[in-house]
Amino acid sequence: MKFIEATSFFVRAIMFDFVNRCEDIKLKFKLAPMIHIGSKEYYHNTIENLKHCDEIFYEGINLIEKKSPIYKKLSLKNLNLTFNQYKIIANKLDLVTQSECFDLSQLEGKLIHTDFDTETGKQAWNGLGFLEKLKLTFILPLKLYIFSQGISRKIFAKHFMESSKEAYLAYGPLEDEPGTSRSFIMNEREQIIFKNIRDKIETQSKKDKTIGIIYGAGHMNSIARYLIDNFNYVPRNGKFIKVFDVI
Repeated sequence: MKFIEATSFFVRAIMFDFVNRCEDIKLKFKLAPMIHIGSKEYYHNTIENLKHCDEIFYEGINLIEKKSPIYKKLSLKNLNLTFNQYKIIANKLDLVTQSECFDLSQLEGKLIHTDFDTETGKQAWNGLGFLEKLKLTFILPLKLYIFSQGISRKIFAKHFMESSKEAYLAYGPLEDEPGTSRSFIMNEREQIIFKNIRDKIETQSKKDKTIGIIYGAGHMNSIARYLIDNFNYVPRNGKFIKVFDVI
């Protein structure tokens, strides 16, 4: 499935409702793919489309605060270096970041955290080797810094195009290889949301309610396949939400 569409004119996200083929199962899910950098309107429109949901699963790693000397600073909290680079890129593109403008307080009372908390995040982080921690703490921010040099909206949009995705699938790292930084960011966090989905279906499948899922766009195909392959859900009511204009 496509949750992000990129062209030479715009980048837009596609939000889907997932309903069950069995009429007796009333529980529905709404998948809201997120990009870390976009327009204020994108984040506002996403929030507006989620307000009717009864509950909302949302991502967000709780960073571990830890005072350490510089030589020991390979800690989870240093993922902030990556978010700082997102902010720099957004400023160069006259856009904003998700952390700045995606106001979850508007959905207060509906939110269920489905990501690493302080304890599970610490355990997962400690399971990484030194080199994998180094990749997340310093190498990824460095790659983003290099990527930001001479950045334009046109260049940024190409990052979301099909050719880029195909190259990543062909040459990129495996997302479920244990002990890797990629598994830490992708597969291990997805297992948390899978468990929450499974628990809701097992206990509330007969309830006529909608659960929104706010997660990074890169996770959405895995979440969609989990619903389709394991619980007989199908996508409905695709809705485009523009992330930003290219020109």
